[in-house]
Formats: sequence, structure tokens, C-alpha cells
Amino acid sequence: QQIDTLQIEAREEYIQSRRNKSRLSASHRQELHGRPPYEGVTFIRNSYQMTREYQGKMFGKYGSKRTGIIPGEMWPTQHDVELAKEWESLYQPTPLRQMIDDVKKAELDLKNKKLEREKEIDENLVKHDTLLAAWKNRTKSKELSAQNEKNRRAKILAELKEEFGYEINPEDEIMKTKIQEREKDLMKEERELKKKLRQEKLDAKKN
Repeated sequence: QQIDTLQIEAREEYIQSRRNKSRLSASHRQELHGRPPYEGVTFIRNSYQMTREYQGKMFGKYGSKRTGIIPGEMWPTQHDVELAKEWESLYQPTPLRQMIDDVKKAELDLKNKKLEREKEIDENLVKHDTLLAAWKNRTKSKELSAQNEKNRRAKILAELKEEFGYEINPEDEIMKTKIQEREKDLMKEERELKKKLRQEKLDAKKN
């Protein structure tokens, strides 16, 4: 019976060897079919397969249920934390937390500068519009003043023509004096008229 058992096992081994035409190892065949390899999971063959790095790869790829790896064992030990701190102090003088804070501060400063610049542009636009409106008002006022002066002079010349019965010479010294005196009178009348109109508007608002 033992001989029969050995013959059966030998036959099974022969059949499996014939089937395994790829010549891949059992662990590699496991990986090929998406299953955890025997080596490094079911049994350990070298020191690297005992490391947390290797175990972490197996855990990340196949999970705890299929590998039997306990998730808690993947956490760094206190010794690992101390080594990481020592490395950071030697090769990274500025702590990571401070680096993150510095980056956030730089981003905030950049954002604030941008907002200040936009505010400055808006204020300049408002100033520009105000200055433009003031310039237009001054120009309009000058044009109106020039037109009023022209109208007054035309009115004075018409009055003098009616008074003397002919076209007078504005460059004549006597006529110049008359024109200037009449201009003063007309300007005074215009000021009084404006004053009267303003008062009427104020009285209308009160009522």
C-alpha cells in the first residue's frame, strides 16, 4: 500500500511537471494568477522577506485576509520614528510642519498682494473717471464762458450800433471804454440773475 501511495505521488508530480511548461516556480505561478506568492508569505526564505517594507508590499497588494499579515505590524516603531526625526534634523534643517506653514504663508501673501493690486487698480480707475469728469466740466465751463463773452460782446455792439446809427469800431479807444463798462454791467446782471435763480430753487425745496 505504501508503494502504491508513492507511485501515485510520483505520478502526480510527473503530471504537474508536464503541465508546468512555463518552468515557473510555484510562487511565480501564484502571482501570475493574482494570488500571494508562497515565498515571503507562507514561508520565509531570506531576511528581506522578513522586513516591514516587503511585508507592507504584500499587504498592500493582496490584503490582510489573503496574506495573514496584521495591519498593525505595518506601523513604524518608536525606533523608526526617532530615526526619521534624526534624519530630518540632519538632512532637512527646517521641520516639515514649518515648511508647510511657510508655503501656506507665501501663498496667502501672494493672494493678498494680488488683492491689493486689484484694489489699487480699481481706485485708480475711479480717480481717472473723477479727473476725466472734472476735466470735462472745466472744458465745458470754459466753452460756456467763452460763448457767454461772445454773446455779451455781440449784444453790446448791437446796442452801440442802435445808439449811434452805424457800425462802430471796437478798436476805437472811446468805444473800447464804452464796451468794457457795458460788459461789467451785463456781467453784474448775470450774477444777480444766477443768485436769484438759486434762491428760487432753495425756496422751492423748502416748500
